[in-house]
Amino acid sequence: MPVITLPDGSQRTFCIPCIGLRCGHEIGPGLAKAALAGKVDGKFVDTSHVINTDVQLSIITEKTKKVWK
Repeated sequence: MPVITLPDGSQRTFCIPCIGLRCGHEIGPGLAKAALAGKVDGKFVDTSHVINTDVQLSIITEKTKKVWK
């Protein structure tokens, strides 16, 4: 069961591997709609990236993309 750690330190546990966009949807539907990409353990990934291990995840949106350049 992957444990996803978010930038604020909160964690979400999933019983099956999850796709980055689904993780965003679990945080909030608006975040999933705004998602452009993700950052998994410091590496940029697209929204279809499958997460099957414990990771640190940030969802990149139009508002946050300038911070991650």
